[in-house]
Amino acid sequence: MAGVTSLEPPAEAQALLFDCDGTLVDTMGVYRTGWLQVFGRHGFEMTDEWFVTWGGHSTKAFVEAAFPEGDEDLIEQVSREGHEAFLASVHLLEPFEHVVAVARAHHGRVPLAVVSGGPRAAVLASLRAVGIEELFDIVITVDDVRHGKPAPDVYLKAMAELGVSPERCVAYEDSASGMRSAADAGIPVIHDVRLPAPDTF
Repeated sequence: MAGVTSLEPPAEAQALLFDCDGTLVDTMGVYRTGWLQVFGRHGFEMTDEWFVTWGGHSTKAFVEAAFPEGDEDLIEQVSREGHEAFLASVHLLEPFEHVVAVARAHHGRVPLAVVSGGPRAAVLASLRAVGIEELFDIVITVDDVRHGKPAPDVYLKAMAELGVSPERCVAYEDSASGMRSAADAGIPVIHDVRLPAPDTF
């Protein structure tokens, strides 16, 4: 996996697929603050370690991990409150410029997709808040598939819509669950945008 020092895709790449939260947009601090408040209201004390462990999962899995005995109504209510808290704070978001620069450089050259485990409303709000929505040909979210990350569904759907094979795609991720999602979709080049590492292909 390549990192922040070498995010350029290989010349033969047919499509670039970007996670949103923590990869294109610095959302995790805003999410953390919102979830801390929402979970607290419902009796779950979220630690930093817990948030790091579960932060890359889809919302349903994330909330179910906090409330493993919760019924469907509770999971839905907490999820809704968390999303509302996030949407109220999107004006605070900033892009990760070193990753956005890759998308800008390849916009119009190869297809670009956002492939997120988050809900569509939050993902689109994040992209719009930092002014990068128009860079991407498609946006695939957990709302478009049956299973969110770490399942490969969002990546598989994005590649199907773009008409590209996984062998010539490049994924950009910041979490273990996102990297597993891309790897299980058959994508061989997965850039961990958090850590520098040598190029591989």
